[in-house]
Amino acid sequence: MTPGAVAQDIALPAPVKSGGMPLNEALAKRETKRAFSDRELEPQALSNLLWAANGVTRPDGKRTAPTARNLQELELIVLLRSGAYAYDAAAHTLVQVSKENLIPVAGGKAPVEILIIGDKNKQPSAEYRSVDSGFIGQNIYLFCTSAGLSSVFRGSVDRSALEKKLSLGEDKVVTYSHSVGYPAE
Repeated sequence: MTPGAVAQDIALPAPVKSGGMPLNEALAKRETKRAFSDRELEPQALSNLLWAANGVTRPDGKRTAPTARNLQELELIVLLRSGAYAYDAAAHTLVQVSKENLIPVAGGKAPVEILIIGDKNKQPSAEYRSVDSGFIGQNIYLFCTSAGLSSVFRGSVDRSALEKKLSLGEDKVVTYSHSVGYPAE
């Protein structure tokens, strides 16, 4: 964040944790869709998406996505046109970390890019960070299928440019990105 800049955090509405498509139907219909509308996600859809991706499910802090040995080494950074935001799962809010639109740097074409960030201090194994990132990616895919959204899990992102722009430091790495938006019409 630039010195003196005022952060514009986003308070998310409470996630809706009931309803949706039956799991087996979502599994049968899940597909990668790379074409997106320019339309921004509605606040409720963004809230539900982030909770499904890696939200808190219990008072002890457990999440919707498992991690090896419950190390919870993964964070989400959400790229919107208005800037980059760290997802605070415990408070269910987005905390602005940059006012720059980094979606083009991520190489995405959707109005929402979810960067999965791994903490090497919490989980030194790149293999486990990758596997754990896959759990989040699958949660996003299944939610998007249920909600009628387009999504694509992407490994081809300019990790070093994003890590530098987000000032992640040496102990945090971008593992993957997930593009999400309304389908192109």
